[in-house]
Amino acid sequence: MYVTDNQNNRLIEPYLKFATRKFIKKNTILYTQGEVGQGFYYILDGMVKISTLDFKKNCRILDISASGKLIGEQSLTGHPYFTTATVIKDSVLYYFTIQTYNQFLQVNPDIRNFITKSILGKVKLHVSDLNVKSFPTENQVAFYLLRLLDIFSQDKINLTQQELAKYTGLTRITIYRILKKWEEEGILSISNRKIYILKPDILKHYVDSQYASN
Repeated sequence: MYVTDNQNNRLIEPYLKFATRKFIKKNTILYTQGEVGQGFYYILDGMVKISTLDFKKNCRILDISASGKLIGEQSLTGHPYFTTATVIKDSVLYYFTIQTYNQFLQVNPDIRNFITKSILGKVKLHVSDLNVKSFPTENQVAFYLLRLLDIFSQDKINLTQQELAKYTGLTRITIYRILKKWEEEGILSISNRKIYILKPDILKHYVDSQYASN
């Protein structure tokens, strides 16, 4: 499961004085796929959608990054961003330029461990996604809804059904069918383009039973 790591705030706090504090409004695009980056961001408070376009120009939401996370670290290698980052709620971010990072790396090389930890966490996230693709569709949706509950840290998920389809990689029709069934069963409810999870234990059973059978 995806869990926001609040310890990251304490780990990176000594370095925030080297970064530029930014208040970013909802729907602002921080960087776009293919753009050559000049730095990376730390999310102090907020939420950022990370998406990518495949070769058919279909959009896939790879992650929802919340407080305590880094985004855009690939800029440190000099390569273009391979994703697009869009702020989905008013957020407070810290922006580190590559030059600034290289300067305090010489003073305290331990910051490299923080960057490595962030990258490894994202690799594990995507490996988990690959494993989940072997699940039946209902079990997949249960897994992603529980992950989103962790990210949003509340009983409602502020994504539309279309966005959930892009996040899971399933079709919108499949998402609609499963959510409608679970709404009729009282597992969740949908109101004002938000998904409210009423019985997370049932979703957890979907996931646990699948892992037990593998």
